[in-house]
Amino acid sequence: MVTAANQGWRSYWKSDRPASCVPENAATAKEIAEFWNGLFAELQDGSRVLDIATGNGILLAHAAAAASRGGRTFRLTGVDLADIDPHKFLSDSPPGFENARFIGGTAAEDLPFETGEFDVVVSQYGLEYAQLEKALAEVERVLAPGGKLTWLAHCEDSEVVRQNRGQGEQVQFLLAPRGPVEAMEKFVERTRKGKSLSYANQRLQAAMADAEAYCREHPPAGIVAEVCTVIAETANRWQAYRPEDLASMLADSRQRLIRHRQRINDLVGAVITPERLQRIEQCLAGKAWSTASITMLRAGAEEVPVGLIISSERRTT
Repeated sequence: MVTAANQGWRSYWKSDRPASCVPENAATAKEIAEFWNGLFAELQDGSRVLDIATGNGILLAHAAAAASRGGRTFRLTGVDLADIDPHKFLSDSPPGFENARFIGGTAAEDLPFETGEFDVVVSQYGLEYAQLEKALAEVERVLAPGGKLTWLAHCEDSEVVRQNRGQGEQVQFLLAPRGPVEAMEKFVERTRKGKSLSYANQRLQAAMADAEAYCREHPPAGIVAEVCTVIAETANRWQAYRPEDLASMLADSRQRLIRHRQRINDLVGAVITPERLQRIEQCLAGKAWSTASITMLRAGAEEVPVGLIISSERRTT
């Protein structure tokens, strides 16, 4: 579960990013969006929608777009444990999204809503970060009789999880002792002290050579390639910068990588394992639920798994 001390997600959502953990393949990401568009297209006018772990509100953006296309209006609410403000940070959103309300600092295990306040609860790669039993009990409480839960969750076989694990390995390579970031830090330290750069340059060149080999062995290794390109360009033009500015830029880069690693660690810890899936099934087998369904969402011609679709309906009686 993402904790209040974890700054990775807090900083992530303070940028123009509509979603997180999306597939690197744009066509696959589009198919995931189409799944949600189809779901929201079936909702009745006036439906009350809650998105748990909303981030910057990608699901509510889909809902707003579906409502606009169908000449309907939904009441849209999003909550997240992080401090969020999508209206401030997103530069593009569909009509109706401006009416969505967002509440940050809100745990899925303790929702600040009345019993039966929502007709639909959704979550994309979010609800699994919470304590399952407590969060599902809260979903049950805030859903009106006949209300529906639809949740796309990370699972072990997911292509999204595999890609994020690969990104974590790239970050680990970049931050490793004698790796590219540390080599550049030594280079910058020598410039600040006005000392010879000969040895520091040798270390940096060796780290760059290791990075090139890493990229060949782990294609496309986009994070390593991007970071090392910036390092190389900065090192070649180091005299164009003040040493203290170089040090500040590098420290900021290290912190961004550390936060990215934190998010990936959170994701891996949130994956729906067989044991966690069994607990979810037990929760949804309770007397308050009916028609529970757990299926794999697959995308593309190769039907790549991208997550589990977990859905159920609140009993009417």
